[in-house]
Amino acid sequence: MKSLINNSMFRRVLVMVLALSPSIVFAHEEADGSGFLSGLTHPIFGVDHLLAMISVGIVSAQLGGKNIWRIPCAFIAAMVLGGVLGIIQVPLLFGELGIAISVIFLGISIINSNRDTGVLIISGFVVFFGIFHGHAHGLEMPGSASPAFYTLGFLTSTGLLHVTGVIIGEMAIRRTHWVAVLRYVGAGMAGAGTLILLQGTALFA
Repeated sequence: MKSLINNSMFRRVLVMVLALSPSIVFAHEEADGSGFLSGLTHPIFGVDHLLAMISVGIVSAQLGGKNIWRIPCAFIAAMVLGGVLGIIQVPLLFGELGIAISVIFLGISIINSNRDTGVLIISGFVVFFGIFHGHAHGLEMPGSASPAFYTLGFLTSTGLLHVTGVIIGEMAIRRTHWVAVLRYVGAGMAGAGTLILLQGTALFA
C-alpha cells in the first residue's frame, strides 16, 4: 500500500492548498477579511473543534488507503450542511453535547482503529458529528461577516487540521513504538471529551 508521503496526488493537492490560502486571505482582506479570518481561527481556538478535527485526520490515516481522503471529505461535507443550517438559524438539539461526544468517540476510535477496522460505522458517525460541528460554526458566525467568506475560512482551517492529523497518524503507524503513544493520545482526547461533556451537562442541570 502506498504511503501518504509517497502519494504524488496528495503532495500536489497539499501544495495547492498551502499556495492558495495566503492569496485568498490577501485577496479578500480588505473586502471581508474579518469574515474569512473569523472562520479560519474559530476551529483553532475552540478546543473541542481542534481535537475533533485532528482526530478525524489521525483515524483516517490509521484506516489507510482511500479512507485517508474519504473520511475527512465526508466530515467536511457534513460540516457544510451543518454550517448552512446554523447560518440560517435552524435549531439543532443538544449541539454542544453532540460535539463533546464526538471528541470522545473519535478518541476511542484512535485507540481501536487500524488497517483492518471496518469503516462503515466510523464513517457514519463522522458524518453525523460533522453536522454538529458545522452547525456550531454557523451559529457563531459574527453578524458583520459574509457567510461565504466565513464558511471558506472554517473549511480551510478544518482541511489543514485534518492534514495535520493525517501526518501525525502516518508518522505514528510507521514506527512500532509510536503506535502505543498514539493510543495514549486517543485516550487523552476521549478524556478531554468527557470533561467537555460533563461541563456541558452541568450547564443543563
